[in-house]
Amino acid sequence: MSKRRELQEHSDSLADIGELLGAMKNLALVESRRIATFIDAQRAAASIVERTLSDFVSDYAGHIVPTEHRGEVLCVIGSERGFCGDLNQRLACAAEEIHSGGRPVEVGEADTDRRIVLVGNRLADAWRGEAAAKIPGAGFADEVQNILADLVATLTPLLRATPHAGPPALSLLYFNDSGPVHQAMLPAPMPPHAGARRSHPIQINLAPQLLHVALIDQFLQTALGCALYDALLHENQLRLEHMEQARHRIDEQLEDLSRRANRARQEEITEEIEVILLSSIAAENG
Repeated sequence: MSKRRELQEHSDSLADIGELLGAMKNLALVESRRIATFIDAQRAAASIVERTLSDFVSDYAGHIVPTEHRGEVLCVIGSERGFCGDLNQRLACAAEEIHSGGRPVEVGEADTDRRIVLVGNRLADAWRGEAAAKIPGAGFADEVQNILADLVATLTPLLRATPHAGPPALSLLYFNDSGPVHQAMLPAPMPPHAGARRSHPIQINLAPQLLHVALIDQFLQTALGCALYDALLHENQLRLEHMEQARHRIDEQLEDLSRRANRARQEEITEEIEVILLSSIAAENG
């Protein structure tokens, strides 16, 4: 096989890969737009729950018994799919730093004081230590609600209080456009109460303690949903950048192969001319 033929076959193969990357990029772009639509609705729901919880705590703080938390569960949200660069490796490094608190972890401490829950199989592959639980992540916006249900079911037994200690605290770690986000979830952070104080507390139909527990559950549901959507949107944006860079490299390689193929063709033409001239000279001498 001639050198030019080999270069042409390599060029055709890269062109096919480039078309595939282009199709994947378009799908990721469409998915990012769909996720952005879901995020708006999820953030609106989370804002309503946070305001309601803030109003309730402001009016019924005397009925709420403070909970003493013991230990911590760190939930790390990574990716289920690839083509997102070193996202999962950076998440794993950040989680390990938080998990250890900047010091060596004592034997058995990871199972008692700090436990890790990993979301996303690609993140689980990048994680080097032990984890209390590993669940698949969302690959598309339509899967987030199912993953949210799995995550809540996974966290529920880990957040239960024991006869000898209170429930552990809960925090999230994921990446969004601003960088790594380490968000405290339990105890639930209370936003500052805005607006004038009401003359009468809000009317409720449940005992304050029961309603407080229900509001905390709603807060966790909506806040976890926001985190899952934010993490998935950032993952898709990284995927777009990653595939754009790959497509750019392929275009550069195609240009280089085209130049090399042209040079090879010129060399073949030169060789053919030399053969013709030599044949002509031989015929004249013969």
